[in-house]
Amino acid sequence: RSAMDPLVHYGHHFGRTVHALCNFQALLMNGILRMGELAGIPEENFTAEERREHRVFQELLKSVAGLEERLMQSGEDEVDIVAELASASGARGDDTKSLKGSVLDWITPKGQNLVPPLARNVKVNRGFHHERTGALLCPAGLDWSNSE
Repeated sequence: RSAMDPLVHYGHHFGRTVHALCNFQALLMNGILRMGELAGIPEENFTAEERREHRVFQELLKSVAGLEERLMQSGEDEVDIVAELASASGARGDDTKSLKGSVLDWITPKGQNLVPPLARNVKVNRGFHHERTGALLCPAGLDWSNSE
């Protein structure tokens, strides 16, 4: 399986838009159980968390053509591979990697430069180590400009 597998694309999209902190392995295994041997159990017998997880699973099935058939015809090893391909962790990594430059654009006043300047691709000297980012991170009840 490779990055060309449609599950990689759909998994990243799913992680960004539907459920960012999803454990795909558990989601798929529990979803398969609910479609199979647990299908006859009334919805109200499941906890609120189990019902929510099943709705997320159903959203995943709707978003990926052929996924339901692929899961139902596969063994546990194939489900593991599907979970790995669809994992949202790559999406989170892609998203956070692109944030550094965007945050700099957002915190820099129009027509001005940050003093001292911050590099777009380096995290050193950010956070509480820089005047502008430190002021933005400072809790609302405190005054960043007051050193006491």
